[in-house]
Order: sequence, then C-alpha cells, then structure tokens
Amino acid sequence: MRERALTVAAVCAVTVLGLTAVAPVAGAAPVAVGGKAAGGKDADFNGDGYPDFATGAHTSTVGDVKRAGVVTVSYGSADGLKLSSASIVSQATPGVPGEPLDDGRWREVSAFGDLDGDGYDDLVINWAERTTVLWGSKDGITGAGTTVAVGNATAANPKALGGTIGVGDVNGDGVDDYVTRGHNGKTYGLSVRLGPMNRTTGGSAGVWFRDTGGLDKLLTSAAFVGDMTGDGIDDVVVSGGVVLGNGTPGAVVFKGSATGLVKSGTFSGLYQYSTYYPSAFGDLNKDGYQDLVTGHADLDKVYLTYGGPNGMSDTLKPRSYSQADTGVPGIEEPGDEFGSAVAIGDTDQDGYDDVIIGASYETASDVATTAKSGAITVLRGSASGITTTGAVTFTQNSKSIPSTSENDDHFGAAAAVLDSDKDGSPEVYVGGNGEDGYKGRVWKLLTGPTGVTGTGATSFHLGTLGGSTGGGNFGYRIAG
Repeated sequence: MRERALTVAAVCAVTVLGLTAVAPVAGAAPVAVGGKAAGGKDADFNGDGYPDFATGAHTSTVGDVKRAGVVTVSYGSADGLKLSSASIVSQATPGVPGEPLDDGRWREVSAFGDLDGDGYDDLVINWAERTTVLWGSKDGITGAGTTVAVGNATAANPKALGGTIGVGDVNGDGVDDYVTRGHNGKTYGLSVRLGPMNRTTGGSAGVWFRDTGGLDKLLTSAAFVGDMTGDGIDDVVVSGGVVLGNGTPGAVVFKGSATGLVKSGTFSGLYQYSTYYPSAFGDLNKDGYQDLVTGHADLDKVYLTYGGPNGMSDTLKPRSYSQADTGVPGIEEPGDEFGSAVAIGDTDQDGYDDVIIGASYETASDVATTAKSGAITVLRGSASGITTTGAVTFTQNSKSIPSTSENDDHFGAAAAVLDSDKDGSPEVYVGGNGEDGYKGRVWKLLTGPTGVTGTGATSFHLGTLGGSTGGGNFGYRIAG
C-alpha cells in the first residue's frame, strides 16, 4: 500500500464552539510547552521537576483476584527513574474507585495533566468508558482517585465517552481540561469538560459540546489535544467518519480560546472512524508550532499533520508514512501493525523532534520463531519536516538490547520519550506486553548526538517494581 498524498481544504467561515454550564474563569497566563508526549509535555506526578513514567499491567493478579489489573508509576530523579520506589496502584488500593474483579482488566493508562489545578499532574485511567483520575501529589500517585462524571447525555450535560482521550488547557486559564468524544442524547460530537475538576464529585467547572456531525459533517471518534497554533493555548484535532459531506474520513482543527473552540481547518485523509489512535505532539521542523503524529496500525501507517498559526501549516501538507516509502526500514506487510505506537522527542540533540514508531506485530527474522515479535523505527525531524534519511529500526535482536525476539513479544506495542534525569539526553521507552509469555516488559534505550542506540539499553518488568511476577501484559500502554 503506497503512501497517499493528502489535501488540505481551507475553511473560511469561523465557528465558535458554544458552552453550557459554568463559564471559564480567567486565570494565570497559559504556558507553552515542548513536544514530548500526547499532550505535548512530560508527566510530573510529584511536582519535583523530573519527568515520571506510568505503565499499565491490565492482566496482573491483585491479591487472589485474577487479571484484575494494576497501574505503576516510576518517578524521575537526577539518577533517572527510581524503579525500586515505584507506586503500584489497583482498585484494591485505598482511595481508588471500585474494587478488583476477576477479568476486570483495569486499564488503561490513557492521558495525564493537572486537572484540578493544584500543580501536580494527574493520571487518567480509561476503562470501558468508566474513567478514573488518579490524583498527583507531593508523594506522587498514592491511590487518591475520582470517577469522572460523564454526564447524562443531554444538551446541557453531554455524556463523555471513552476511547482516545485528550488532556490540555484549551481555554487558557492555566488548568487542564478533559476532552473526548461525547453524546448529547441525539448525536455524537466533541465533549470538553473544563478544569478544575472536582476531586469529590468528578464534575467540572463547565462543559462545552459541539455537534460535529451536524455542523462539520464529521462523526467524532477521537480527539487529540496540543498547541498546534503556537499561541500557548492548546487546540483540539477531531477525527472521525464523514467529512466534507462526501464520505471521506478526515479531521477538523479547532483553536483553543477563552470563550470556546474556534473552527480553523478541515482536511481529509487517513483519519477514519476508530475510537483509539496512539498520538504524539512535537515540533518536527523547529518552526515553533507543534505537529501531530497519529498511528494507524490497521493500515500499517502513521499520519503526520504539521502545525501552523491557523492550526495547520500553510506550506507543509499532511501526509502518511509506511514501510513502503523509500528510506523507511523494513518491508510493508499486512498485519505488521506499523503505527501501533508513536512517540516524539529530540533523540539526536539537533533541535528537531524525531518520531518513534512501533510495529508490534513485525517479524524480526523468520516467521517460525519471531512472528509478531515487534520492532520500532526512528524517523528524524529536519528543517523541512520528517525525513527518511538516516532512519533506523530496532528489535530485541539488535545489538546490546536485552532479551531476544520471540514469537508474540509485541516489542513496540507502546512507546514514550522522556528525559527522566534531565541530563539533556532523553531516553526512549518501548513496551512489549507479550514478552515472557505475556508477563510483559519495558525497555529503555539511550540517545545521544548520533541518535537512538542499543548500547547501554536496559529493561524492567512488573516484578522489578515490586509487583506480581506472574502475568500482567506490562507495557501494553505507557505514558510519560
């Protein structure tokens, strides 16, 4: 399947997203953030200034409850992640809503941000459209949690649904907001629940809802939050089904503002109706605007949209990448799931963010022994955007990477880039939930002026952090 050139349709009419309930409250000036994770910043759950790292293990046993699921948080420090003092939280932990259930598979690590405005990032766990926020504190993630009030599917209180969840400050008041697809009792659209979120009720300071089907000819399936316009206020990219009235899948960009989301641009392409896409924001061409990369594993592609003052670049067209493109390592084969994970960060210290792409069903060497063992690919940023020049790929068979590629390891199921020790050289973290018979593992790959390297790579699993040494699917979803 060859790459598709994607067109951008300018939208002249400006439409403001209406809001209901409590109006936004003026607050501190917004702070622009750099590109690392899906929300464009690093997670800091204990407020010490070092990035932290969250991992899910949704089939881990809790007490005697099988496959109930846990979430772990490892905290950054001057010496890197402190694995020996990680938080391990489940629905058996005091303060966490609910209780562990057989085959409950409590999951999944979905997003983070400061939803209550207390200065500590909070962790969003999305589980079958029942979403929990685990609150950050000076001690990190301790178990204090609240179920998000999802609404009752009315015009005044639309229901916030599961799937791809975005967290960011879309009204510029200094407090992060909770963004997802929603339903008002009549149609699917975009739901924005404004921070600060109430830690007792899970309610929000206000609600915005947009009927994207009626107003934009787009049936919302996913929402991505990041500052593509470079104005210090986060924007929302909404993807979904029928766009431009012609049945073509596509997306709409809405600029964030104090009074609502302003429709900025519409484009067609790989965006389609699916409720989960891995995503990441970062400045790939160093022009001051965050760019959006999403993974489309069912199509074995990643899709890239460059940011600009109106939400999308006026000069760089959205486009896709696959293993069929010149310079991208590997051979495009159906089912490799190229795009099963995406992450962004400057891995070679040249000032341009780079893209890490997971292909969790890639065969490393031969079908008999390494089917679905997985791989990651690194595409570098440049002044003209992403380039395939110098692209590299890694598997567990790559030099110095711990373990070896085996059937169903799924190395590349998840990925993140963060500088946990703040030494200027970020680490690349790769999840492989099928490792060791689906116990799962996370690998840490180092970076430097020459880019990502296997030299000095290490790995850890749930048992390393003090959790169960049995099954767990550790590394299936990660955030940092």
